[in-house]
Amino acid sequence: MDSTEIKLSPQDVASRDCWYWCNLSALKLQSGLFTGIKHEYQLGPMMSKARRKCYKKATGGGFSEIEILDSIHGMRYGRYPQGVLYLFPTNDDMLEFSKSRFNPLISANRRAIGSFIRSTDMASLKRIGDSFLYLRGATLTQRVGEGFSAKESAKLRSIQVDCVKFDELDLMAEDVRTKALGRMGHSTVKREVYISNPTLPDYGIDAVWNESDQRSYLHRCPCGNWVNALETFPDCVAVRDDGTGYVRCMKCGREVTERTIGEWVPAYPDRSNDMEGYQWSHLTSSFNDPAEILENYTNPPKGNLDDVYRLRLGLAHVSQEDKLEISQVLECCNRDLMATSSGQATAMGVDVGKHGYHVIIGIRTGRDRFELLKVACVGDWPDIHDLARKFNVNSAVIDIRPYESAARMFQKSEPYRIFLCEYTENPTQESVWDNKTMLVRAYRTGIFDTTHRLISEHRLSIPRECPEIKEFAKQVCATAKVLEMNKRTGDSVYRYRKLGDEHYRNALNYFYLAASGGRIVSAKSFTTPQRQLVTDNNYARI
Repeated sequence: MDSTEIKLSPQDVASRDCWYWCNLSALKLQSGLFTGIKHEYQLGPMMSKARRKCYKKATGGGFSEIEILDSIHGMRYGRYPQGVLYLFPTNDDMLEFSKSRFNPLISANRRAIGSFIRSTDMASLKRIGDSFLYLRGATLTQRVGEGFSAKESAKLRSIQVDCVKFDELDLMAEDVRTKALGRMGHSTVKREVYISNPTLPDYGIDAVWNESDQRSYLHRCPCGNWVNALETFPDCVAVRDDGTGYVRCMKCGREVTERTIGEWVPAYPDRSNDMEGYQWSHLTSSFNDPAEILENYTNPPKGNLDDVYRLRLGLAHVSQEDKLEISQVLECCNRDLMATSSGQATAMGVDVGKHGYHVIIGIRTGRDRFELLKVACVGDWPDIHDLARKFNVNSAVIDIRPYESAARMFQKSEPYRIFLCEYTENPTQESVWDNKTMLVRAYRTGIFDTTHRLISEHRLSIPRECPEIKEFAKQVCATAKVLEMNKRTGDSVYRYRKLGDEHYRNALNYFYLAASGGRIVSAKSFTTPQRQLVTDNNYARI
């Protein structure tokens, strides 16, 4: 025997390998004794030592459980000396997980886990060895700054950890990720883990996954071919005479089962050092019938194909009617260059941001038809004044946030009618105009629906394609409608979710409000009763 060879005891191996520790300890889970049988795909992620890791998954793969086990194992054996921050979308989600899954795990494994956990009498805080497991909801509730321009969470302050895990990333506020990762500023470990059912393309877990090495769990057919069920779906699904289904090899046609060799294979191995990404679907699960998945895909329950993609196949998806495409926006372009001024009265919409003011100016050309004359991002309020003067703006709607006081001052200083806009979640009225406060409250989902239809039905004319119009098109498409459920009431509502910079989409919403309802029309437009007339501008000579 080589004198340099080191023999490791089972306990030594268990201290280094979470998978081995779970098996050696014979851990009891709610589904039964921890075992790799029918869960072979969990082996790779549990043995991974990657600093950054993500799971884009269908429901029920057990990835939350293995990451909780990794957290306990890592704190018990000193891999996370400062502890772990485990985030859920809301405090209610955190409390439900703590009571229904974490506490039973401790009770069922007194020797392997319970003996190392010191009571803190708190559902959100567990001391494991000398480290702390922080279970937190990811809701940002505290607002700071003028006009509530930033949000904070006291729950994420005063915490120092070595690892942050985001469970259901797509249901969390965008700012949470940066704030949570900041809790590892004093760590040499800095491990990040992201888990979620995907929702929208290039958003949340799908965006994180796109940066990873993109691993798929492949089975090797006896013929030697590696079978990627998700990549070849639906063609890979075959149905037996009894109605049950199976995944078949596209090369030889043989059935591929969980008994065949499986392996996680990265599409981009050169990215593995930066982030490991695991994509998992029900097609890889022994507990799901491929024939049922195929039937759901062919005839979606309640017509909801999005859920089949997201919850069964683990793929981000959005229906065409719920998200605009850049090509749709550019199809609305006419042959005219961007205007530099206007001799007729126009309407203006302005989205106020920290890094610029996005302005859209145009006219109403017919019943529910509009034409944009100017699309621009400017630096300050005087620039907006100059544009309004050049284009003879007669009616404007401007974002009230994040700088309400500055917006109010601008509103009072201009010679034309300006309403400040505040979005609401009240679907009973599309928009409510208050002539005393000069405030319009617009139902957010409703106004986004309206501008979506303006473009999809080609009722909006846009200047010919140029760099700024391309940026306009990109931002107009940076939002998508999703169905969300209020967990307290059980009600389901549609809301538009932000996918990126959407300043021009908001400016378009405000322009529509300013130009519709008889507030401003083109001089060439049809004759129609107007509910409110607007007088001509009286700009001061400057």
